[in-house]
Amino acid sequence: MNKTVLVTGSSGFIGPHIVEKCLDQGWIVKCLDLLSPEREVLHHNKKNVIFLKKDVRDLDFSDLKEVDYIAHMAFVTNIPNSVLNPIETTKDNIDMTAILLKKATEAKIKKFIFPSTASLYGNNQIPWVEDMKADPIEPYSWQKLSCEYLCKMWTIRYGLPTTVLRLFQVFGENPRKDSALYAFINAKKNKTPITLTETTAQSAFKTGRRDFIYVKDVASAFVSAMLSKKTGNGETLNIGTGEMTTMEDIAKAIGGEIKFIPKRSFEVDAHQANMEKCYKYLDWKHTIEVKSWLNEYCKI
Repeated sequence: MNKTVLVTGSSGFIGPHIVEKCLDQGWIVKCLDLLSPEREVLHHNKKNVIFLKKDVRDLDFSDLKEVDYIAHMAFVTNIPNSVLNPIETTKDNIDMTAILLKKATEAKIKKFIFPSTASLYGNNQIPWVEDMKADPIEPYSWQKLSCEYLCKMWTIRYGLPTTVLRLFQVFGENPRKDSALYAFINAKKNKTPITLTETTAQSAFKTGRRDFIYVKDVASAFVSAMLSKKTGNGETLNIGTGEMTTMEDIAKAIGGEIKFIPKRSFEVDAHQANMEKCYKYLDWKHTIEVKSWLNEYCKI
């Protein structure tokens, strides 16, 4: 029997790749977004796609009928935006997630997968392990952490199976227009300098180091979390590679002139995932390395 998945935020960056991966499994996918399904992936295998153009908070019971899994990708993203608008983004993100958890419980959803962010580790020493004390240094990461607690509490109190995936630096096709890689690639196309922020004086590297994870590998991790018999107990899992690449190396892989600017207050010098727990819970591992992908993608 085909499984049915609801993907909120299905027209964003990661959502379409999850949709595509679920369709490849032969599943039925309900795509929820206020945006039109402009992404090409949402036109793949149309007969198994149902598009719901509405706000998450306006979902009704019929929308969730016979849904097995939810990937809750809808979220007001962008760290600088959250810094400028902490109250508005908090209200949107936390209210929306709590409301969806309640509706998912009422509909007896088999598993609720929530994407969190590695940025909530803040200034912890790398590599970052899931049981470290969180150190969010801006509103977006705090909001994600709050929703992690929501998911864990909801599993304990209301019996809804939940899993949190802490995503590291996601890259790949269909990038967000406010992402660093999108800006770098556009700079190369427009023959303008790629702007890199410098690290603190104490760092051994001139630019930040990031654990980059390919977006289609992230989508595979979502499907693995849905299917795993070990998940659903409110656990949190890192989704990364365990390897770091400097932003300068990323810029060089793209090509073009580089310009350095001072570090922003909400940035850390390095992030790196400890992947031991993830590999115990999921039958999954990353397959694509960022510089290899860039070498192909940036042949422009």
